[in-house]
Amino acid sequence: MGTVGSGGKVGSAAGWGTARWFRAYTAYGKAPQVIDDVARFVRREDLTESVISLRVERGADKEFLLFLTLQTEQWGELTEALEDALPTCRHLRSPVGTAYSLEEIETMASGDLQIKALGQCLEYRRVVRETHEDPFEIEARVLARDAELPAGAGERLLWCLSAAGNGSWAALRAACQALGVADAGLASRLARHLRLLGHLDITSDGSWTVAPPAVVTVSGPDGSVQPFLVGARDSRLQAGDRREGQPGGPDRVLVGEPEGRPTLLDPAYQLAEALPDTAGFLSTLGTVGSVNERALQLKHFDGQRFEACTSLDAAGLYELTSPDGRIIHALRDGALWRRGEFFALRFLALGQMGLLGSWRYDAQAHELALRHEERPPELYERALVLCSGLLPEHRGGWLVYRAVPLAVAQSLANRLELGLETL
Repeated sequence: MGTVGSGGKVGSAAGWGTARWFRAYTAYGKAPQVIDDVARFVRREDLTESVISLRVERGADKEFLLFLTLQTEQWGELTEALEDALPTCRHLRSPVGTAYSLEEIETMASGDLQIKALGQCLEYRRVVRETHEDPFEIEARVLARDAELPAGAGERLLWCLSAAGNGSWAALRAACQALGVADAGLASRLARHLRLLGHLDITSDGSWTVAPPAVVTVSGPDGSVQPFLVGARDSRLQAGDRREGQPGGPDRVLVGEPEGRPTLLDPAYQLAEALPDTAGFLSTLGTVGSVNERALQLKHFDGQRFEACTSLDAAGLYELTSPDGRIIHALRDGALWRRGEFFALRFLALGQMGLLGSWRYDAQAHELALRHEERPPELYERALVLCSGLLPEHRGGWLVYRAVPLAVAQSLANRLELGLETL
């Protein structure tokens, strides 16, 4: 096994996006198996935003160096989530040094083969399309990573947060750990599911507030009303209330008698009607200051991956890398550069390129399907989830939302400038 230098910080992390750097580990066993194990671990723990790719030592034998490509806010500093998660992988328990640049490891680290083995799964898995003829004919199944959540974790977490009412992200993480969800990736996934279901609101700094308890009444597609609870849990479940478990989230509580309880009538439709169109949503995103293309390494999103380019003339989504390795993603909006969560930027970029597919609506089953890599910004997805109080099902490369009235599907599709195919 070779050796690497002590590593050293290059450049400043203040004020510019994120930094990309390397961390080394001593690994044992067969390199292909280690690569596969780490790839599955990163996907399972939902660390793909921070763990970009993997390299192994050239000529790896039974003991070798393994290099993770990491993307964090500060060069050489692991986030709390990474600090918690990485040591739980048996191949990532023996770090060597602290942080390394590409120049420090490139003479001894493997090249494209190992990067491809992990990178296509991680860096670009969000934009590689899966083609299926009909999402409604594919057997419904839940992603394994949601199935790995401890049974009842979502329900227990909602009860715990309801008792506190509000708090910091650190408090939420502590609650997850106390309930047996020590992994940071699983905690983030649970929190996102609570947001989609209308139980929780989280600000950009991680502060959270549990919504007040209320009964959601939905004018179902067949004219029926299916009331269910959202917001804080309490002990006031009444006779006739019925629980239904769901993978990856808290129980859906169907209400037998909504009278006397705070009630929200058709919040999905009201939210859908209140959301802006694509141009309006774009205008709500934050902006980046001036972008000096001469000082940056440029990559342009082509609909599947980021390709190197020499100018910023074209519209669309860019990956901008500063001389010290810091990276941001920004969407060109005329003279402005928009920033936001990657999935929203990708959705907008695909729309600019005319690559967004039509949504599919099964009028008989009242189900809406959209491609997984084209999921809409979070508030638009929340409107779909609030139709039923159920998280979407994963069917092959599709997300399927249940009990969606045609009016809600059409309203959202119109705002997002998408076609809606009725089957």
